[in-house]
Amino acid sequence: MWPALTVVSLAASVVLSSVSPALASSSSSKGLTAASKVVAQYSHQPKFIDPGPAFNARKLDAGKTLFSIPVDSQDQFVQILENDMQAVANQVGIKFVDYSNAGDPSSWTTGMEQAVSQHADLIDLLAGINPELLTPQVEAAKSAKIPVVASDAYSFGQASDPLLAGVVDLAFKEVGTIMADWTISQSHGHADALVIESNDVVSSPLEAGAAVAAFHQNCPACKVKVINVPVADWASETQTQVESALRADPNLDYVIPVYDSQSEYVTPAISLAGDAGKVHIVSYDGTAFVLKYLQQKNDVVMDVGEDLKWIAWAIMDQEMRIMAGLKPVANEHTPLMIWTSKNIKSAGNPPQQSEGYGNSFVTGYEKLWKLKG
Repeated sequence: MWPALTVVSLAASVVLSSVSPALASSSSSKGLTAASKVVAQYSHQPKFIDPGPAFNARKLDAGKTLFSIPVDSQDQFVQILENDMQAVANQVGIKFVDYSNAGDPSSWTTGMEQAVSQHADLIDLLAGINPELLTPQVEAAKSAKIPVVASDAYSFGQASDPLLAGVVDLAFKEVGTIMADWTISQSHGHADALVIESNDVVSSPLEAGAAVAAFHQNCPACKVKVINVPVADWASETQTQVESALRADPNLDYVIPVYDSQSEYVTPAISLAGDAGKVHIVSYDGTAFVLKYLQQKNDVVMDVGEDLKWIAWAIMDQEMRIMAGLKPVANEHTPLMIWTSKNIKSAGNPPQQSEGYGNSFVTGYEKLWKLKG
């Protein structure tokens, strides 16, 4: 049995029933202007910002072991992060353990137990694992004096598990806002959208909630519905749930999976429903194969991208600081950038991961870690 469809109706007939047409028109105009400003803010190449003081990574971290437990080893996004983290570890002389797992709490539990038994110097919970699902294991690691870091899980300002030694926060709330505001702007304030969250990932409800809030604030004539498909069920449930939503609402024209790798299961649903060219995908992560969908005009029309190599280096920066006994930084300043048909050429043909964002972070982090110069 599929989870029930949660409907959050923002139809004009509901929201604007007690206001005059003139006031409604004014509200819509202001919302479009606000949405367009957000879109403009994230439509340019980002620049590196120092997250904290410099330190000698080779001197302080060489020979230590970083044990990384990703949310799901089969996910391409995760694989790219792990590979780039491994590359930094090789530069510094860190032993990097990539714990392959099937993307479920029992696998993560086994990984935590292995990391503690192997006396790792730091355990990384990568890409959305909720530490609260592993409280006994995190406590065991803390008792063994092994710091645990949640990376790419929490959003800035979101309360994290107090047992953690540190976090690498990303701008997940902003992601939800950007996806909604771009959709509002593109639809001229008349979108009928389906948001797909995965509430087994810490940041997912925050992204979906921010998207709904942005629709509510900036688009009184828009409609938005939210469904939940856990990451482990993407392959088995996504297509069926999207097909059901399309049948239930023939006017639906935007599908917004909060993580773009899920687009792989959304596009078949759109095709089978006969809605290719009518229903568009807006998402987040900038994963290469999804950017190729965008380039090929295969349902995806916008992807909020993040340079995964940049994020991997940011994660390593924070975790090397903590392994070295240094104070963790508050913000790694990892950037976001909007990809559309207007700029997708700069990602390569076919698109390559981490192309098009510039390389200011490489010079920046190498200087911070005293690897060069």
